[in-house]
Amino acid sequence: MATQLTQKTLGALRQLALLWLGAIAAAAAWAAGIHEDGYMLEAPAWRSEVAGVPSPDWPVDAWYRLTPAGRTIEVRAMKPAEPDQAEPDGAIYVRVPGTRFVEGNRPTYRFTNLILRPKVDKQYELKMGKTRFSFVVESDEQGTHYAITYGGETHRYTLGLPASATLVHAVADLDGDAMPDFLVEVGDDTFLLLSTRAKPGLNPPSAQLIAVGGC
Repeated sequence: MATQLTQKTLGALRQLALLWLGAIAAAAAWAAGIHEDGYMLEAPAWRSEVAGVPSPDWPVDAWYRLTPAGRTIEVRAMKPAEPDQAEPDGAIYVRVPGTRFVEGNRPTYRFTNLILRPKVDKQYELKMGKTRFSFVVESDEQGTHYAITYGGETHRYTLGLPASATLVHAVADLDGDAMPDFLVEVGDDTFLLLSTRAKPGLNPPSAQLIAVGGC
């Protein structure tokens, strides 16, 4: 009986050790690809949390203001210590570590509607300047996905629950690489998808709009 218990105990310990080793390997693989999160804030939240009395919850450097303006998006670097008093309507503030945005009025892709409501599984073939690109919205049991293709490679993002409603707010080259960057809404969330932050295959969004209570 003691021998049987010892064998069972050793077997359980071996299984536990294998589980721990698997967890450590998974954690190491995750950490190898980790990067600091990108943030987007609406104007009232940015003023109260960053530009006013800085909150320890938010970094105060490397913020940009994005303002949709018809056929362009105005991009401006912002310094919280010197908040802009004349804030335009519809402005959002974005911070993506390691990314420099190109300031000025960036032309947007000219959709027939101001906001495009893409159909699921329909591929849209588009051209912005000299760059040809396409995208398709997919939905399966894993969620709602954007698959964006340019330069012969496809970049895929899972951004919401299955069958989430989605809007394309703007497509423009915001980071200066002549490739399309997307500002999209999926369900109740808004995401920024920057080409300079993307690799072929599955990608996280470059930034997500953060809801701040009381703003």
